[in-house]
Amino acid sequence: MRVLPRIRAAIRPVLRPAAFAALFLAMALGLAAEAGRKPFKILILGDSLTEGYGVEKEDAFPALLAARLAGWRPGCREVVNAGSSRSTSATGVRRLHCYAKASPDLVLLALGSNDGLRGVKPADTRKHVEEAIRFCLGKRWGVALAGLQVPPNYGPDYVAAFAKVYPELAAAHKLPLMPFLLAGVAGEPAMNLADGIHPNEKGHRVIADSLFAFLRPLLERSLPAGPQAPK
Repeated sequence: MRVLPRIRAAIRPVLRPAAFAALFLAMALGLAAEAGRKPFKILILGDSLTEGYGVEKEDAFPALLAARLAGWRPGCREVVNAGSSRSTSATGVRRLHCYAKASPDLVLLALGSNDGLRGVKPADTRKHVEEAIRFCLGKRWGVALAGLQVPPNYGPDYVAAFAKVYPELAAAHKLPLMPFLLAGVAGEPAMNLADGIHPNEKGHRVIADSLFAFLRPLLERSLPAGPQAPK
């Protein structure tokens, strides 16, 4: 994996950020696969949204994503649900230390929804998420970001500042970004529990489908051929 920084420096000037991010991640994941680390492991670090608050574990989007990926490529069989209710971005690095022995090939950071609900300064959320990014990169793990948003009742300035955290970090570190983890789910009563915050089973299926669509092009060059997932 030590060759990656030299490759990254050589190709950065000729690629747009999004293209560079996809290529660099594909190379990192490909080298991990060549090292014989099977099954391919994705760790999703998040909060109660990831943990699956209010639904059965097998109905939460990490488990649903694992099933989609396993049907698509036999070498992609493990998705670690590292969601923890009530956690904030400030706990990210500490929790990543706990998963270090798992040696994930890819970490999807879905941190910060509780920051927004608690009114944490966006600058502090950015600092903590960036610390998590740097920890993962230091471990030579692939990294992708899942963006989060806060409800409009928090005021336009706070909403705008919070929304900038994830795309700015993705651009700064040349990382793939899923713009909004809850796209098609947030604000939709049929997709959420009675609290209006946490997805129900339908909502988790939508998130899993969106994540599969996001991850598939990043992974398809890095995993062994297998049966194609249904469209």
